[in-house]
Amino acid sequence: MISRKAIEKLIQQASNHSASIIIGARQVGKSTLLGMLRERLARPSQMFNLENPLHLALFNEGYTSFIRNIRTNTIFIDEFQYCKNISSVFKAVYDLNPQIKIYATGSSSMGIQSHLKESLAGRKFETILYPLSYGEWLLKESPDKRPVLSADIAEITSPDELETHRNHLGEFLRYGALPGLLSLSDDLEKREYLFGIYQTYIAKDIKAFLKEESVLSFNKAITWLALHNGAQLNKSILSTVAGISSRQIDRYLDVLAGTFVLALLPPLANNRGKELTKTPKFYLYDQGIINSIIQDFRPIDLRPDAGMLREQFVFWELRKKLDIRYSLHYWRTIDGKEVDFVLRKDQELLPIEVKTSWNPPAIPPGLRHFLILYPETRNAFVLYDGPEHISHHGLCTIHFTPLHKAFAIPLVLAD
Repeated sequence: MISRKAIEKLIQQASNHSASIIIGARQVGKSTLLGMLRERLARPSQMFNLENPLHLALFNEGYTSFIRNIRTNTIFIDEFQYCKNISSVFKAVYDLNPQIKIYATGSSSMGIQSHLKESLAGRKFETILYPLSYGEWLLKESPDKRPVLSADIAEITSPDELETHRNHLGEFLRYGALPGLLSLSDDLEKREYLFGIYQTYIAKDIKAFLKEESVLSFNKAITWLALHNGAQLNKSILSTVAGISSRQIDRYLDVLAGTFVLALLPPLANNRGKELTKTPKFYLYDQGIINSIIQDFRPIDLRPDAGMLREQFVFWELRKKLDIRYSLHYWRTIDGKEVDFVLRKDQELLPIEVKTSWNPPAIPPGLRHFLILYPETRNAFVLYDGPEHISHHGLCTIHFTPLHKAFAIPLVLAD
């Protein structure tokens, strides 16, 4: 069992009677997290799984039935999206029984939001659970084989540690970060597991939301997205590939985002430097699932998209770390100059460039141009497969940092 970082935040919510909602894609560990949370809280509680018809019937009968059948003040509810009137139950519990604390999980954001968005405003905490971060994934290693992973961005990584992280990242980017993989060691088992999750997603979530539309066209669309992961979202090309209208493409994208399978990265647009595009980039949620869709599990250094694999890794390491104080963007000008990511907090900007290899102290051209147009920038990062190095450009400190330290970057903008 690997402890998830989200558990500490959820434990802190135990004294607040707002419903604590845990949502995310299939098989990211929501049910396991709920069980670990129940164990950590170590208080009298009841667990309901709404995939169980008996439990679901209790909730479908509404608040009166629910309140009549509970015996503790802490309630855990798994897969609550199966109950159509769950929001009325949660709302009534919040309003009428402030002594009761509810923790609940659900897989489908689209279904959840239709239940909860308005009726539970101000009555819930929401936690999005992603696949394992690289730091969480490393916990599968025994302590004597686990490389050091320091949150201190300035701490020097030894050559041996750097090489160990390179090897671990190769596996992390090959099979992805779904928790269920940790119990599997065989390549075939891992591939079958990932393909099974993808097939279940198509069979359950997609057919539920796209009843009147062709699953075949959806498969074409998601395959194109997997092959072009990290690119700008070209709806026209996607519509042609899938053989469907732009309206249907918008529907597909809503479903993918609503089930946490796809995230959009908007451009930074401060009207400086002729920032041209309003088109977002897109990232599918797990590299193992992507590799399963496109049927390519070769080692990272043998792949033509090796640079994009590293960029995908950085995007999700940042995304898993950020809270509501931060926004994440990319930057591109009309003449093609680009920075992979720009992290913003209270209008302070932190540009981040991802490189397969680089030779410090040379500054990547796109980053150099960004620093000219944004001379107030105080810190910038180049993430690559090499050791730590510090350089300067005007008032800006440029951190050349090993790729595996992407998770620690937001701390530079912390209070």
